[in-house]
Amino acid sequence: MNEKYKYVGKRLRKERIKYGLSLNELAEETGLSSSFLSLLENGKTIPSLKVLDKLTTFFSIHIADLFAVDEEQDFIHLIKDNQIEVTNDSDTSLRFLLPKSIDCSIEPVLITLKPNTVNREFTSHRGIEFGYILEGEIEVSIEGKEPVVCQQGDSIVYRANLEHKVINRQDKVARGLWVGIQGSDFNI
Repeated sequence: MNEKYKYVGKRLRKERIKYGLSLNELAEETGLSSSFLSLLENGKTIPSLKVLDKLTTFFSIHIADLFAVDEEQDFIHLIKDNQIEVTNDSDTSLRFLLPKSIDCSIEPVLITLKPNTVNREFTSHRGIEFGYILEGEIEVSIEGKEPVVCQQGDSIVYRANLEHKVINRQDKVARGLWVGIQGSDFNI
């Protein structure tokens, strides 16, 4: 098993212990089996994006928090082979372009949406999100608002604490660079 998944498991264990939960209690709260959670914490299984989203929502953390680096550094060079990529049912992939250090307030992520990726769930977290469409067309849907269709070259920024999701209604792959910015807000 790849070392990066062992690290994610360690971060999940740290959150579970911080909340004072046993594996069985976490399993009961999340609907995941305790044996699966054990495998996940020990880096013996690769989690799907849906599982990671369920766990990070439960712990009220952003998914990128699972890839945080604990040691202090002046710079980080993360080669492509060491970047974390997670997929959701093979229709969406998130490639984390930098590890999120404790003091780092940005989270750049390359989002790839396969054709006709419309059945995504809403999510929310702290800060704001900035998106730039690299290829194709991505619809940004914010609960209670009219969806915004962004085409290649377009950008969008929104409050991430609002329930939101990204969708690809086209018959071709769509890619976007998304940057989460913690502790920020904006005025229009």
